[in-house]
Amino acid sequence: MPNAELYIYGGAFGLPSIDPQCLALISYLSIVSHQEYTIVECNDAGISPTGELPMLHDGKNWIAGTNRIIAYLTKTKYNANEHLSKEDLAKAVAYSSLVDESLQDSLLFSWFADDDNFLGATRKAYSDLLSIPARYIQPIQMRKAAVQRVQKYGGKVESGSLTHAENTRIYDLARDCYRVLDRKLGENDFLFGVKPTSLDAKAFGYLALQLYPEIPNPRFQMILNSQFPRLVAYCNRCKEEFFANLPDSDFPSEPSPFFRNPISSPKEWFKNTFLSGSSKTVTTSATEGGEKPKKTQEERDFDLKRIYAVTFGLVAMVAYVIVNGIVVIGTDTDEEEQDGGGYFMAGGDVDDEIHVPSDD
Repeated sequence: MPNAELYIYGGAFGLPSIDPQCLALISYLSIVSHQEYTIVECNDAGISPTGELPMLHDGKNWIAGTNRIIAYLTKTKYNANEHLSKEDLAKAVAYSSLVDESLQDSLLFSWFADDDNFLGATRKAYSDLLSIPARYIQPIQMRKAAVQRVQKYGGKVESGSLTHAENTRIYDLARDCYRVLDRKLGENDFLFGVKPTSLDAKAFGYLALQLYPEIPNPRFQMILNSQFPRLVAYCNRCKEEFFANLPDSDFPSEPSPFFRNPISSPKEWFKNTFLSGSSKTVTTSATEGGEKPKKTQEERDFDLKRIYAVTFGLVAMVAYVIVNGIVVIGTDTDEEEQDGGGYFMAGGDVDDEIHVPSDD
């Protein structure tokens, strides 16, 4: 896999990705392939044929979703579980399902349902990764879906956020999962002994995002530090093992058919979209003396219409998001009442097909 590209959501909170599934796959690849691939930070699941990240391109095939990618890699020489018995493999599947369910919901609750965490850390972390206008819309949509999912654990929805009591069931759910992992770990370096496996990659992907980020209300971090010190030491060991020598992170020199380069700034977008034609005309029609020729009345009228079109489009977009409640403009008090949902998550069944682009 020397020329493979791994497409992921970008880093945050001192970790190479903000997404637990992307962290899990980075960890898995560090176990089996080390420097034999390139990390591509794209922050856009739309580049994936299945609409999810992480996505792996091994030169021919496009595979999206952590479970599908690991299943694909285990059929080759990149198998982190080859030393496990059939019984241990079955246990690994069960533990992985527990981690996906319990720790995913815990993370959603902490990052999105908690007002202090969302307004004080999560929204900015995601916004920094997204281009305009997604950075103003997507975190709010993500929060709405997250609150809808985790309100089953207790609490009361107010103005799109979830107020919760100290005894909400989400904390018991997290403790139960921590306890199971802690017992499985015991005094070993990793969950199945001295060698890391796919379960270690998956568990670390979630635990790292609950343990390391500095957020206003680090309740799950406090539970880990005070009640499960072995898991904390385990995470530190995994972090050093998996992230010590990460491969280069870059955009591919020849973008894939699914890849779209992000807009670096509103100014560049405006220039490339609306001003490139007129600037090219000026350059090609310049006089030999290098003087810039005056525009004709027709050219001036065209530029004026273009400015009107851009202004109208921007005003219409702002009006749309405000009227539909996607973005709320107001005081600091109003800001705290915004809602949203969703989550940068990837997964999928391992039996789903691998996407091979046609020769066309």
